[in-house]
Amino acid sequence: MNYKAQRQLTGLALSLIIASLLLLAGCNIPFLPRQEIDSFPMDNELIETMEVEGILYTLVVNPQAAGNPDAPAAIWVPSSAYQRGSYEVYTEFLPEPEEHLEVASAEPAIDDTLAPAAPGEISQDELAAAVLSREEELKDNLKVNLMLRRRALLFPSRISIIRPEIVTLLSLELEDKLPLRVNETRDPQLLQQGRLLLNRSEITKRAQKWLQNQESPTPFQFIIFLDSSPGRNFQFYTCTWIDAQTGNRVATFTFRANLEGRLLRPLVPENPVPLQNLINSTSWWCKIRSRQEADNYLLEAGHRSDLDYGRKLTVFRKAVPIKDPRSHDRLGFLFREALGVVNVVDFFAADSSLAQAQTPLSTTFKSAWAVAMPAEESEKSPAAAVIPAE
Repeated sequence: MNYKAQRQLTGLALSLIIASLLLLAGCNIPFLPRQEIDSFPMDNELIETMEVEGILYTLVVNPQAAGNPDAPAAIWVPSSAYQRGSYEVYTEFLPEPEEHLEVASAEPAIDDTLAPAAPGEISQDELAAAVLSREEELKDNLKVNLMLRRRALLFPSRISIIRPEIVTLLSLELEDKLPLRVNETRDPQLLQQGRLLLNRSEITKRAQKWLQNQESPTPFQFIIFLDSSPGRNFQFYTCTWIDAQTGNRVATFTFRANLEGRLLRPLVPENPVPLQNLINSTSWWCKIRSRQEADNYLLEAGHRSDLDYGRKLTVFRKAVPIKDPRSHDRLGFLFREALGVVNVVDFFAADSSLAQAQTPLSTTFKSAWAVAMPAEESEKSPAAAVIPAE
């Protein structure tokens, strides 16, 4: 009897509790959680970010775009400014060309002296020859000083090997939006090792080790690689940049694909000003080799690096690594023993050129380094310091 009474009391208590909860749920009590204020709408728009030299940037709507049709629709601002909710247009110093770009019109103007004073005084053949001569003169006087394209080596990883279409699209966009030239490795050992590289930190260590083992500077200013990570609605791909001088990670940005594997364009962020500044502030160099002809030299760079006629490059005999005295990590390298200056005079092959010394170089050599440095580069980083010849 006692057991039966206990069950009845328990059932009654549970019924009262359930009834009380139902009554409370129907009341508008401020402290009672309600579904309409607990469920927050999820925004499908992903925040675009990139990290350059330790600073995280966020892509935001340009507040000046509404009143200025020439202004970019979106700009990159430091994420700290984005989180505060107030920011102005973010701009950085971009190195100006040494000489102004002079562009000739499609149809060169004809001097008054070339026009006939009266019918019959000059033939059409003579006039055509004069116009052609004028066109050649304009071409010779056309001064084009493009920003040099830095070179980047695509370090192999599992993603870049099994998804070559991603590499192709990414390279095209990088070269279109940035003064950069992307090169893929042909080293069979690196390709074989890359098939097993998935993790970002592991790829970074392998690339840094490869750089440490190079006895001289590589022909590349940056090492870039790809890794991926799964998400709920997207597959994310991260492009990481390593400075080829120091081996430090200097930039990252992310693009994505849907669950079916279709890439969402663009892969490279729009208007990537922070990446442009990073590239333009990095020294440019290439190998230079002597030829049999006196004062003529072969440069291992050409049109693909945006070299132009008359480009001046400083020649250094050595590139000496700089290492941390405690950790022995490489901090960069020094170009030593300046030999003189050469000018680009001709081009050949896919990416090679010929140079001529302005004045005879101070000594003969089989191979050396031709260097172009941004203004004040030697003051920014020891990795780009220059020591004159002793």
